[in-house]
This record gives sequence, structure tokens and C-alpha cells, in this order.
Amino acid sequence: MRSLLAALGLLLAGAALASERPTFDPKIGAQLSLGRELVDANRQRRTLDGTLGGHPALVIFGYDRCPNLCGVTQQAVASDLKKTSLRPADYRALFISIDPEETPADAAAAQAEIASAAGPSAPAWRFLTGSDGAGAALANEAGITFDRRKGIDQFVHPIAVIALTPSGRIARVLPALSFTPRDLELALVEASANKLGSIADHVFLLCAGFDSSKGQYSPAIWVALKLASLATVLGLGATVLWQTRGRAR
Repeated sequence: MRSLLAALGLLLAGAALASERPTFDPKIGAQLSLGRELVDANRQRRTLDGTLGGHPALVIFGYDRCPNLCGVTQQAVASDLKKTSLRPADYRALFISIDPEETPADAAAAQAEIASAAGPSAPAWRFLTGSDGAGAALANEAGITFDRRKGIDQFVHPIAVIALTPSGRIARVLPALSFTPRDLELALVEASANKLGSIADHVFLLCAGFDSSKGQYSPAIWVALKLASLATVLGLGATVLWQTRGRAR
């Protein structure tokens, strides 16, 4: 179902795109400005640094009144986070609005929408706005650009889940709706420099690879098998080429 919704969202976004496409190019290790000031659903003003509060975070950039994938992604992350073994007090889940016209009231309404799906993980969530364009600026720092279509009063923008370290650096990027609860947990463990998570989580990260094409963590044995298969194919190709050249002579 998530894959179908994601495909539908991409089709809708593609139909709305003009000549200039929004871009999505997050860089692992990129630093977001910790001093950017945001406003939460309770009208409290905090910098990104203050919002993180020394915790790793999962961050989604979008806008609260989005009629497409933003709400679906929020619900999916909220539902999956409550299935992890991590304590909500040990991490943050941030939804940062790129729309400078959205208000804390919009943030509060969006936060209320995911309360049921979030369950015990609800205290980790922060819905943030910025009338001065702080949210859009942070999205740009994360490698995300967007386009506002005034005719339909919507933003065309990429969407993903970005794992941030407590110091505001990008640790991992998970494509929207292709993740599992395990992926979210491991992304937070990785972003925390292994300060969170169980021994099993740490062992798994030691022997796991991250498949960026799928946005999921894969056991190293599967990575090794893929590499071995590729080596076999290349080896066979080289053998055939050598034999062909030999016959030609």
C-alpha cells in the first residue's frame, strides 16, 4: 500500500512539474545550521540546536497543509516508531514546514493528526514552522529544493526521512514509505553514534550494509553475495571476450 501511495504521489508531482524541477541531493555529513530559529506547535521559539536537545532525530521536510504525501509519510513514521525498542525520550521526530505562511496552529493540527498513530512515541514529535523562511532554509541546506505552484496553492517537493546526529549533521537518508520500523531504529542508532539501541542493534550495524537504492539496511552477507554475483558475471564476460578475440586471431 505504501508503495502504491508513493507511486501515486510521484505521478501527481510529475504532472504538476514545470520546466524547473525541485531537486533532492542530500549529502551524508552535511551540517544544518543549529542556530536557525523555529516555532513549535505550542508557540515556543527554539533553535534547531535547542530542539534537538542533544538527541539524534528523524526529520521530514514538507508542509502541514499538504494534500499529498506529507501526511502519509508522517503517519507511516509515527506508526513505525512505536514499534521500535527505542525510548521516545532518547530521540526526536521533527516535521519542519517549508511554507513560511504556516503557523503554530497548522503545526498543532498536523501533530494532532498523528497522535493516534504515534501512540507512546508521541512525546518525541515536534511540528515546527518558521515565518522567516527558516524551515525552507534548512531544507535547502539538506539538499532539498522545492517549487511553489500558486495556481493550485501547493508546493512540489521531494520527501524523505533524514536521520540527524545530535550536532545537526545528516547521518542517513531513507526514501519516503520504503522504510521499515527496523530501518528507522537503526538510522537513529547510527545517528547517535551507537549511544542508543541494544547490543543486537550494534552487532547488526557492524555486519550490515545500507542499500541506498532501496533506502534499507541489508545484512552484509547479502551485500557480499551481490558483489560475488557481480564478480562472477564480470569474470564470465571477460572469459567470453578473451575466447572471442582468440578465435578471431
